[in-house]
Amino acid sequence: MADQAPSQAFSFAAPQGVKGASRANALMTGLFVLAALIALFPVLSVAVPPLPDYPNHYARLWLISGGVEDPAFSAVYRVDWGVAWTNVLIDMIAGLIGPFLPITVLSPILLAIGLLMPAIGIAALNGTLFGGLHWWAVFCMMLVWNFIFLAGFINFEIGLGLALLFAAGDIRLAAKPALSRMAYRIAASALLLLAHPFALMFFALLQAALAFGPRISLFLRPREWPAMIGRMLAFCLPCFVPLAALMLFGPALPGSDGPAGRAGLVWGEWSLSNAASVLLTYFKTYDPRPDAIYLALFVAVLGMAYLRRRLAVHWGLVLVAGLLALASPFMPVAYLGTGAMDLRLPSMMVLALAAGLRPEIFEGRRTIMAVSAFALAVVASRTILVDRVWRAGERNIDAVEAALASVPAGSTVLPMQHTNDRALDPVAPAGRFLGRHMPIHWHYGSLAVVRQKAFIPTLFTAAGKQPLTILPPYTEISVPEGIPPTVDLLAKPVERDFPYMADWPHRFDYILVVNADMPNVAGPMPELANLTLVADEGFAQLYKVVK
Repeated sequence: MADQAPSQAFSFAAPQGVKGASRANALMTGLFVLAALIALFPVLSVAVPPLPDYPNHYARLWLISGGVEDPAFSAVYRVDWGVAWTNVLIDMIAGLIGPFLPITVLSPILLAIGLLMPAIGIAALNGTLFGGLHWWAVFCMMLVWNFIFLAGFINFEIGLGLALLFAAGDIRLAAKPALSRMAYRIAASALLLLAHPFALMFFALLQAALAFGPRISLFLRPREWPAMIGRMLAFCLPCFVPLAALMLFGPALPGSDGPAGRAGLVWGEWSLSNAASVLLTYFKTYDPRPDAIYLALFVAVLGMAYLRRRLAVHWGLVLVAGLLALASPFMPVAYLGTGAMDLRLPSMMVLALAAGLRPEIFEGRRTIMAVSAFALAVVASRTILVDRVWRAGERNIDAVEAALASVPAGSTVLPMQHTNDRALDPVAPAGRFLGRHMPIHWHYGSLAVVRQKAFIPTLFTAAGKQPLTILPPYTEISVPEGIPPTVDLLAKPVERDFPYMADWPHRFDYILVVNADMPNVAGPMPELANLTLVADEGFAQLYKVVK
């Protein structure tokens, strides 16, 4: 039955006594915790990690934790929990515990949850389905380093992990009355909607997978299809109750306050290579060469188990992963003010696949220990590669903070950037790009908010996505989200694309330029009489606007 935990029906695990199984599970739990601690090293050793979106989140979380009460910001920002009901989980955590913790403690806590939650979800669902924690969960810890986390999509990552965790919990409630399970699904879906809409979607797909069950042979019995469809609907429909409530009663949807033309569908250029790149999102980090090695290891382990007929499979989850793979190349790049839409489904695909498969190719305590040690080495090596980039990024952040040091509280700062010619991207210094061309430094200017208590125009305040609003007259020199303009635009009329730059000499006190040690492809910083260079830290430069 689909309502029952099917672990013993299709697990290849050898029977063990209760004591033996308990010891094995305790050992794997210890190895899993050790792998998590290894993966956490960069998070715990860097004050502000160089994730493209995160410095902006960092500033908003500081404001929500009590920064809005500072005299420099009391007339600038207001925390309003009525303007956003989704994508706000880390904001809610900051609102609850932030007043009691410094941002230097709150930030690594939130990052650690975002980093580890998908791996915890894989371990929970895989262990529930196949019977106990396994070295495969330790091996899958390497997946915590992926393009999505490294881009700073923290709510999304937490949401995906919680969806897996709640799916495992649902299986354990198999003996409970139907109404109790329905209430559980609605409550879980409400929390997931707070984290991210796609987390709710993932939970609904996981429910469909569990309703389908572990065996592919169901496809060969057409008479059972109506019952299967009814079971899937019973599992899935409660998941959409909170979404219906949001659509009916929510104050604003994400993107509802975006500039005209930017809240609709945005499509990328489709090609076979782009589609393949999108599918590999969850394996990509900073360098495609080592990324290819870790992808090959992942595929090799599963391939070896398949060839030896030692691969335990939950076909419901595998079919969901296949459906996500087929749909992902046809997703828009952006919709309702939310970017990277095309990268969401591939992330769910990999997590569903990792949770729904278990390679049972190794037996014996010594062999399992050797394989587990290898899994730890894989996690450690991937963490080291990430840490090297973070160290370089940390130096750039230090340069930004040094450049901002002379900015008085209450000032207005205009963040700007140098944008490289793409031909120079591969030879740029470490810590500048995620993947091939995504700049890591876009939101470094947000540090001016926390470090100097200065205003910037691009802090994330989108209605429907963030519970932070800007008060007049600062609404005239701000946008709900955006990347910094390039320095050549100081001498050009660009109010349409960057409305806050209209009459910038009278609106801003300082200009912060990041990536300043690289050439700007559209031209150098114009020589203007009303700009005075105050600080030059190589990567970051600060100019004072002479009134």
